[in-house]
Amino acid sequence: MNYHEIQRLIIRISGRPSSIGCRQLSQAVALLLQRDSFPDRSLMSDLYPQIARLNHSTTQNVARNIARAAEACWEYGDRAELERVAGRRLPEKPTPGELLFYLYQYLRHPAH
Repeated sequence: MNYHEIQRLIIRISGRPSSIGCRQLSQAVALLLQRDSFPDRSLMSDLYPQIARLNHSTTQNVARNIARAAEACWEYGDRAELERVAGRRLPEKPTPGELLFYLYQYLRHPAH
């Protein structure tokens, strides 16, 4: 899975595809796919600092930007596409970690 395919999927579900958060969300998914594993509890301690280094930013800024991207997907994006990616109906906004997990799982098994 290349970065442009990841970005295209996020653009389809996002309400604000040009945001920094969408770019960082794409980077996070790409790193997860590269590792071929989803961290149990290390988004803030492992994944987000990596993205912060790539963007000359801070872990807190990355966390906030990805949270805003998740919010934009829910508030302004294509809800049906988001639910297709999640593989289920979403009664409430997914957390940033849940959104990352859904994207990771969806792209990891591209039988869609």
